[in-house]
Amino acid sequence: MKKLKCQFHCHTRQDPIDFIRHTERKLIDRAAKLGYEVLAISCHNVVIFNDDLKRYAEEKRILLIPAIEKTVEKKHILILNADVRAQTIKTFKDLRNYRKTRKNCLIVAPHPFYPGSTAINKRLFDNLDIFDALEYSWFHSKRFNKCNEKAVKASETYNLPIIATSDNHTLKYLDSAYTIVSADKNIPSIFTAIRNNRFKIVSHGLPLCRLVLTYLKMTAGSLLKIFIPT
Repeated sequence: MKKLKCQFHCHTRQDPIDFIRHTERKLIDRAAKLGYEVLAISCHNVVIFNDDLKRYAEEKRILLIPAIEKTVEKKHILILNADVRAQTIKTFKDLRNYRKTRKNCLIVAPHPFYPGSTAINKRLFDNLDIFDALEYSWFHSKRFNKCNEKAVKASETYNLPIIATSDNHTLKYLDSAYTIVSADKNIPSIFTAIRNNRFKIVSHGLPLCRLVLTYLKMTAGSLLKIFIPT
């Protein structure tokens, strides 16, 4: 088994909600330069994956995982190894049914205890049976990390793995948080390793002022998406 540097949560300019400048290929190029061997493109509500992108990633020695950050009853849910059927999920009942038919997927609660209506927060506890893992968010500093601390506590209490991701919107922050997984370089082996806690997380955090600025830029970008086509 290898120690694989993995980035499981990334957005690109095809995202229908967020305003993002980089293309899928630029994301793959940046990931390759940073030594990633596993990458998931997880745009909001749409699966961005095709054979051309898969081959391009393979040329860069990257395993590309199809993924989606799906809005389910107004909550964001990260589905790794998703197919296009995931785009039709609307309710937690739908998500349960999808999980039954797509057994080789991994369902993650992203930024689970952060403020905002899209974080699952207390609804996690009513739907624990759906989730394979929680996310340790890149969005923190040394002084501000209570939301991730809640996720770590939930992870320990309910025996759910917690993986780190950059939830990447800007390429310069791609390495802000990631997961090193001890597995063979294929999806079943990686997911088995996560479920069995054969991984470690890396999350650097940012200065609080940089976090605030980044949040404002991301919020402004989401508003601009309405008016500026990509």
